[in-house]
This record gives sequence, C-alpha cells and structure tokens, in this order.
Amino acid sequence: METAMYAIPTAADILGVTPAALETALARGETIRSLAIACGQDPERMTEAIIDAETADVVTLARIAGFGADAIAEFARELRAYLVAFVTDGAHVADRLFETRTLQPV
Repeated sequence: METAMYAIPTAADILGVTPAALETALARGETIRSLAIACGQDPERMTEAIIDAETADVVTLARIAGFGADAIAEFARELRAYLVAFVTDGAHVADRLFETRTLQPV
C-alpha cells in the first residue's frame, strides 16, 4: 500500500514540522510514534488523528462506489490496522500487513 495520503501531513501538522522534515526523519528510521513521544505529544492522539483523517475519505468513496456496509466496515478495520502499524512501526511493517490481509485490491 502506498503511504497513507493524509498520514504525513496530519502528523507533521501535529508535530509542528513540515511534511518534508517528517519524511526525512522517517527515512532515518524514526517512526511517527517515536517522534510524537520525543516531541511530548500523545502517540495515541496522533494515531487517532491519522486514522480519522484517512478513514473519512475512504468510507465516503466506498459508499459512492456502492460498497455495502459490511464491506466498508471490514475495509475500515483493515485500514485502521494498517495505520496503527504505520504510526507505530513504520511503512515497511504496515506494508507487510497489507500484503497478508484482505486489503488487497481485487
């Protein structure tokens, strides 16, 4: 899965840095969670802010595309799992999760 669309800008805004600076830190091996803790931010708040930012558009687009409530709920659960892994452990861990779950495109 490509890096979540809103994760970097949302995290950067909460941390008070530019998206480019955040991406540089992530490339060095930091995680959004570790950066949140280092900056005195609540990592759970950070995670929920990213999940909220990502999920709203996905759910809306899925409804527009005609997906049923069960399919949307399942995708939202998997998106949440992906984003928690992304924030906590980094893109490489989240991408492995994506590769082994039903988040796969059909």
